[in-house]
This record gives sequence, C-alpha cells and structure tokens, in this order.
Amino acid sequence: MATAVRRGLLPAGAAAAGTLRREGLTDLHWKLLGDALVGFLSHSGPVLAKLGQMLATRDDLLPAAVGVRLESLYSGQPPMSDAERDRVLKAAYPRKRPFVRLARRPLGVGSIGQVHRARGRDGRRLVVKLVRPGVEDAIRRDVNTAQVLTELFFGVFGRSDGHTRSLVLGVIGDLGRELESEANLENEADALEEFGRRFADHPRVRVPACDRAASSRHVLVLEELSGEPLAALRERARSDPETAKRVADLALREILSQILDDGRFHADPHGGNLLILEDGRLGLIDLGSTGALSGEERRRISRAARAFLTRDPDAAIRALLEFGTTPDDFDLTAFKADAREAFRAGRDPAEAGLDAESVEKRVREIFGVARRHGIQVPPSTVLLVRALATIEGVARSLDPDIDVVVTALPVLLRSLTPRWMRWRTWRRAALGRIRRSA
Repeated sequence: MATAVRRGLLPAGAAAAGTLRREGLTDLHWKLLGDALVGFLSHSGPVLAKLGQMLATRDDLLPAAVGVRLESLYSGQPPMSDAERDRVLKAAYPRKRPFVRLARRPLGVGSIGQVHRARGRDGRRLVVKLVRPGVEDAIRRDVNTAQVLTELFFGVFGRSDGHTRSLVLGVIGDLGRELESEANLENEADALEEFGRRFADHPRVRVPACDRAASSRHVLVLEELSGEPLAALRERARSDPETAKRVADLALREILSQILDDGRFHADPHGGNLLILEDGRLGLIDLGSTGALSGEERRRISRAARAFLTRDPDAAIRALLEFGTTPDDFDLTAFKADAREAFRAGRDPAEAGLDAESVEKRVREIFGVARRHGIQVPPSTVLLVRALATIEGVARSLDPDIDVVVTALPVLLRSLTPRWMRWRTWRRAALGRIRRSA
C-alpha cells in the first residue's frame, strides 16, 4: 500500500507541470486525478486494479477525462521482472519451449498477468500470456482485506442496513471468484476453444486459435490477431468518424447477439479486448471472463428488454422479479413504487423516447432498485449487467450519437423468435451435415 500511495499521490506536483506543458489547461484537474488514480490502483493489487478497469467505461460516474486515463489499466500496469517471467516459463516448460523467440518487452500488462509476442517453431506469429507468480494469493489477500474493511465500516458507523452490507460483501466475493477464475488460464483456453467453434464460419467475428497442447494453468499460447484495439480507434474517432460509427455498431450488435442468441458471451468487452481486424471483422481477445445464460435466463432478458421498448412498467417489474430471489421481509408495494419511479426516470414515458437515453443507465437504475430492496441476482446476471454497461460505454465512446435501441432491436426481435424458425439455425444445421459428409 505504501508503494501505491507513493506512485499515485506523491508525484502529483511534477506530473501537473508535465501534463500542463503537453496538454494545456483543459480539464487539467481531472487529468491529474486520473493519473493519480492509475498510479495508485496499478500498484494496489489485482482487485483494485480490476475495479479501476471497470470504472474506465463509466462516464456516468466519472468525468470522461478521468475515464480515458483509467483505460491505461487495461494494458499499462507494472510488468513482471525478468526473473519472475523466466520463473513462470521454466515451470511451464522445464525442457523445451514451444516457441523459438519470445519478445522481451510485453505487448500488454494487466492486473492478472501479461502478454508477449512470440514466434512459433513453425513460423507462426503467436501471443503468450503469463500469469503473475503469486497472483492467486494476492487475490485472496485483497478480497479478505476488503471484506474485513467492509465489516469494520458497518460496525464503526453503526449501519444497520443488512441488505447493503450483504450487497457489498457479495460484490467483493463475486469479484474475487471472477479474478481467481481468470488467473487459471485453463478456463480461458476452454473459452477460446468453445468460442472458436461457434465463430468458425462467422462473417463478422474472429477468435484467435489456442494451442492447447502448449498451454497450462499459468501459460496460454494462442495465435496473434492483427488489428487495432477499439481503445486506440477512439483516439482518432474525430478524424475518421465513419469508421468509428461502423465499428461501434458492429461491436454493440455482436456482443448483444452473443448474450441474447447464444447465451455465452464475452463478459469484459472493453476497448482493449476488442479489435477491428484488417478484414473488417471484430476480433475477440482476452476471454478470461465469460458469462453463460440458460435458455430461460435469455427469455427473461428478452422479456425485460421488450418491456423497456414498449414502455410497460408492470411487465418490466415482473421481469425484474424473475431475475432473483426476494428476502423474507420483502415489501412488494414499496418495490413496485420505486421501480416505477426508476422506470419513468422523472419523465413521462409517453413523451420521452427511450432512444435518446442511455440504455445502460436505465438498466443500472432498475437493478439498483432491486439491490436496495434486497433482491439477490445470480452471478450470471451480474456479469450480464457489467457486459452491457461496458459495451454500451465502448460504443458511445466511438459514436456518441449511436441509437442503442435501434441497434439492439433486430437482435432482440430475433431472440424472441423460436429457434427452429431462425435462418441461422438452418444454416448451422446444413453446414454440420456438409462437414459430416465430407
């Protein structure tokens, strides 16, 4: 923690002079705050670093200048030392490495590990992902510390709101379990293989192939996709608005399709994990965090979305109640009143179209009401809300005028169509028969 404070707070004076010289006075105070947060969070362990990544897409909570700074947490965290990197590789490959050259400088550094470019023995361009030594212990330590501090806070300040306390502890626990899952690269290898099969013939999406034989719990070897991260495209959105608009529409549409059509989705689709490839397809990388929804869960989501689009608060409330379990002291009347107020958002729904508002904000408000009334939602729904919030933020960062509802409507209508009636179902079945007969 001392290192985090030293890196994040103490250099503020020198950083202010340099930022002023390079970028001028515009939003200087927010930029300095963002730089200080990056310095603090990047040296505070994997849990706080992940929280910073999640905040990077939340322009509704933080000024845009701060969010842009926090995006560096996706790939700009402190790298491993050479000794740590070599120790991981030695443990994974005690005899012979499956690549002839590994770039000394990391391609990207995250809270869990880092990635390097490499050259395979067959000449292929590869990416090698390494987990930081001891990161599992660090995650457990951070989670335990956060839970102790939470208990201390509620104890010292005499808070008797058991629902809020349980909510905070639940969020911390869910985040810890998610990070522990990400630290086991065998889970990501499984996801890469499953997504790879699903998108093998997809005209708009590409997933890198995984070398499963060369991968293990702490090392992942996969092909390198050649493309531009959407976070980088954001920097030139003004100079190339048509490309930015097209990519925003593509990314939003495809992530929504994963959620509503397939039920298995990229749960962390931030601007560093999505690439626009040279052939125009959307590249999905870093599948360490994925969500899975059952058919019934997808139908619930579709019903909830339909309720929003038809401005039906009663249907939205029924759909929301289906998402989770209610406590013993649940006050249905109070919940309905609060949910209707959040649904109206202070405006007459007959006069205000939903397409002018942030869908992510409305979803967050509605689920916030559920949490305040003690409704417990399953982890799959938490991942869903986060994925929706993240991809909506990414799309708007590329195209501030994007109409989320217009983009989502065809995907929603398709999800409400029985699967046996969909063209994709017939096409997949035909391709399967062709492969089997070949």
